[in-house]
Amino acid sequence: MYDMKALHEAKSVDDAVRLLQEYPQAQIIAGGSDVLVQMREGKRAGAELVSIYGLDELRGVTMEEDGTIRIGSLTSFSHITKDPIIRKYINVLGEAVDMVGGPQIRNIGTIGGNTCNGVTSADSASTLFAWDAVIELTGPEGVRRVPIRDFYIKAGKVDLKPGEIQTAILIPGEAYEGYEGCYIKYAMRNAMDIATLGCSVNAKLSDDKRKFTDIRIAYGVAGPVPMRAVHAEAAGRGLEVTEENIGKIGDTVLEDVTPRDSWRASRAFREHISKVLCKRALKEAVRRAGGTLRQRQVGSVSEPYAERKTVPGKVTAETPEAASGKGSHTIMTDPGSGKQYKLVRCRINGVERETMVDVRASLTDMLRNDYSLTSVKKGCEVGECGACNVIIDGECYNSCIYLAVWADGKEIRTLEGLMGPDGGLSDIQQAFIDEAAVQCGFCTPGVIMSAVEILESGKEYTRDELRKLLSGHLCRCTGYENILNAVEKTMKKRLGRL
Repeated sequence: MYDMKALHEAKSVDDAVRLLQEYPQAQIIAGGSDVLVQMREGKRAGAELVSIYGLDELRGVTMEEDGTIRIGSLTSFSHITKDPIIRKYINVLGEAVDMVGGPQIRNIGTIGGNTCNGVTSADSASTLFAWDAVIELTGPEGVRRVPIRDFYIKAGKVDLKPGEIQTAILIPGEAYEGYEGCYIKYAMRNAMDIATLGCSVNAKLSDDKRKFTDIRIAYGVAGPVPMRAVHAEAAGRGLEVTEENIGKIGDTVLEDVTPRDSWRASRAFREHISKVLCKRALKEAVRRAGGTLRQRQVGSVSEPYAERKTVPGKVTAETPEAASGKGSHTIMTDPGSGKQYKLVRCRINGVERETMVDVRASLTDMLRNDYSLTSVKKGCEVGECGACNVIIDGECYNSCIYLAVWADGKEIRTLEGLMGPDGGLSDIQQAFIDEAAVQCGFCTPGVIMSAVEILESGKEYTRDELRKLLSGHLCRCTGYENILNAVEKTMKKRLGRL
């Protein structure tokens, strides 16, 4: 159970604004990957929450007639990465958010929540700074739009007025047309870690690809809030694209960055890598833009973008989120105890289920306590270990940071659902046995459910890609290679490669 005072579920944006006015002490919860973790840690203990998780109107990516890319604030990181508009026009944003946490966190975490928490380490923030993003806010006075550079006020504080919620992030056409970019995250681990420093660079080259027409350089963790290196940007405009000039631009960022000493890294180290990452990201941006400075790919980057169309049209991207089912049951309060409950109807392992749940309960609590699905393990309970991983509407989620009330209308699958009608094991379960991928077994159910999502995609992945897709799990017995073997062999067998 989460230590919350009350939960109010908004039915629309206007309803969310009304609830925030009616309950002025209440806090917004979107995906919950920050709020619920902080509540578990005691930082938000006893908080009253207004949930906007069910507002599908705030999900998805569209392109407006003037070329502005509109990203709904509840769009999850994984759907941003996969979105065709993002991939075609501002793919570097998809690359950046694909470095957040692990797969389960990217499925639940939202870009609105990532920016509204006000932290400098948010992987999306520095890239949005480099794209000159505009934040759309809706409140009692209507809609207002704020440049992202003005949205961040200080560490942990953003320009959200009482009764307001963030409804969208806008990227104007002039901010991305003709630009190519690269984001590099420096962290201690390749997954499930926050940035020691993040650098996002966008470059626009002259028609002959020999000069920098414009440069935007943005950082996370180089100061108390995400920031732009304005002196370095000015120093680079009009310069020829040469190794020497890129070096000068990178060195100039020290006029802008103000990192601090912390247990993750010293100030001196952050200053050093701020120069190094700028130079590497700028070189990659030049390469993507077709410039003459060629070298091997560096940092966490993907293939060059597809050719862009200069005349944008009205495009709407379909997202799996928009098709998700949603129940209509309201939260009820017990007059005697004051506790809140909701009737949740969902489908679990192919069977229609119905139960009354306490709004404070996590999905882990509901699955274990109400349905005895004990394959869903209680591990870290802050979304880090993956032991509670289940599949919801075809995607993996850590059920410990997913409220049970959000399960209303959903299709949920756990390890128990893999069992055949005669009690036999599925092919992936048998593969774990055959490859000795099972040791103590505590983390195994969650890992297998991630493997199910991977296998059901019908795609063939490289071993490195499988590592990333499984990176949301911590195995204390260190059986990672055997786990990879089991998933890889099952994948190849299903695809007829073995």
